Amino acid sequence: MNAMADNLHTANGLSIQDGRAVGVYTGAVPTGPNVPQNVRDAYTKEQGHISAVNALIDEALREASQADTKASAELDKLARTINVSDTSQAHNEILVEASHVEFEMLRADIPVGKDPELVRAWWSGLTRQQQKDLMRADPVTLADLDGLPPDVGRELRGTDGKIDRVEMVRYALDHWDRKDDLDYGAAGNCTNFVSSSLEAGGMKKKISPWTGLMGDDAWGRQSGTGWDWLDQNAYHSESWARAEGLQNFLLRHGGNEVSRTDARPGDIVFYEQVAPGTETAPGETHHAAVVTSVTPDGDIKLTQHTSSFQNVSLDSREHIANRNGGEQRVRIVRPEPDWY
Repeated sequence: MNAMADNLHTANGLSIQDGRAVGVYTGAVPTGPNVPQNVRDAYTKEQGHISAVNALIDEALREASQADTKASAELDKLARTINVSDTSQAHNEILVEASHVEFEMLRADIPVGKDPELVRAWWSGLTRQQQKDLMRADPVTLADLDGLPPDVGRELRGTDGKIDRVEMVRYALDHWDRKDDLDYGAAGNCTNFVSSSLEAGGMKKKISPWTGLMGDDAWGRQSGTGWDWLDQNAYHSESWARAEGLQNFLLRHGGNEVSRTDARPGDIVFYEQVAPGTETAPGETHHAAVVTSVTPDGDIKLTQHTSSFQNVSLDSREHIANRNGGEQRVRIVRPEPDWY
């Protein structure tokens, strides 16, 4: 039995027999004209608690069965791949898949598609830390539930109303493997993807009255001509598709750099080159990705283009970046627009 059902049955004076909740009136339904009204009311209330606890028990059994199935499948897979010596395969395939399995097992704890009353009982049975962990791990699934308190949705989406962090993350998760509508090539699609995610979250354009999107202090895009070269240079701001441009723009306009322990979905991860001797000059920011999940153990999950990955561990991607390009500095920026 999960903790939520345990808390609920204890708080309401119920007991568990053969895996089901029972109460004072189980097996002795108070009927007849001589039964006091307060007894009838107590019976009705108790039956509601029993129904809620049993629903939570059923949900916990479903989650446990699903977790067992996933764990068994992953152990079988590990047995087949334990001798892999190709580090690229290990990071780009095995670790990515393991990251996805971890995410799915976290999601299995959420009562998706359940009655709002069950969702409400499930949520109220969680500790504040458990609630916080789930909000950072899977904000999109939580935001789509019926039955959570309104303040949960506000916290998930952002209390300032300037960027809807849920919709930003939803866009990234839905488009991670889709072709960008404007191809900037290997050097630019990572930041184009991040800017598109910010746009999906409702971040408003910043356009100069004199130079439009061509100014140094602008962000956004406009409908283009369909000719990539012209659209890349005249219909998007520099901050739209260059990692360093977006990073500096966000930090100039209300954004704040946060620590890894404070990271949450909707933050942006930037890679700054530290090591010399590569095509990227030391001090230059050259890559961007969206934080789409933070697991309860603090593992930050990224979703990105160039190369395309969904909910992959920052630790894993940072290792590859350091191996391929030398030492990198990872910066996590929280966008908080100050121009509207």
